[in-house]
Amino acid sequence: MSQSVVTIRLNGTPYQIGCGPGEEARVSALGAEVEELLQSLVGSVGQIGEARLLAMVTLILADKLSEAKQGGPTAGDGALSTHDADDEAARAIEAAADRIAAMATALATRLSND
Repeated sequence: MSQSVVTIRLNGTPYQIGCGPGEEARVSALGAEVEELLQSLVGSVGQIGEARLLAMVTLILADKLSEAKQGGPTAGDGALSTHDADDEAARAIEAAADRIAAMATALATRLSND
């Protein structure tokens, strides 16, 4: 399987992110969303270090995910039960972790070939 590479910018720093063919636009959009949050934080707290800023962005995104899960439809109206929703969220997180691991492997391979 071939892998595509998308360059995103976070706080002015370019990062090359590997992704599957056809996922380039999605990865770019996600990068832009993270950059928007990051720049919003920089505007309010200043340049307090990339690691700290990215940790704060991660917490904001985790909070949004938590709110979305809590504010979703209830099991009584024919929607997913809490258990099913948790299972679905776990599958999505596992799939994302698999994609991130694949990206890290591809990046490590690319760096070792340079």
